[in-house]
Amino acid sequence: MEPLNTLESNLLNLLTEKYPALKSHLPYLKVKDREITKTGMTVNFDYTNAEEELKFDDINALFSGGENIEVKGLKQGLSYVVDVTDGQILYIEFTTYGENWNGKLGDYKIITE
Repeated sequence: MEPLNTLESNLLNLLTEKYPALKSHLPYLKVKDREITKTGMTVNFDYTNAEEELKFDDINALFSGGENIEVKGLKQGLSYVVDVTDGQILYIEFTTYGENWNGKLGDYKIITE
């Protein structure tokens, strides 16, 4: 398992602004894998050593703060959604707007609408 990258951490911090109960989960999250498709990527998470220490509230949400992520090489950037099921942060799904993408972020900028 890998640590979260900066973009993943930033997006999860935006999630915790809406769902503060999830803030305590962030130190326990690791990236299980990153599944790259032609037009997107799913970052799957796993919890480490959290079962006894965390409370899993009854939160079920698909969260996107409406931001767009500008990425060099993508004309329209990326959208994203974070899946929270039964109080657990399961994954972030990034998608392009129909453009092929290799999953590399390089320089990016989060644009708030």
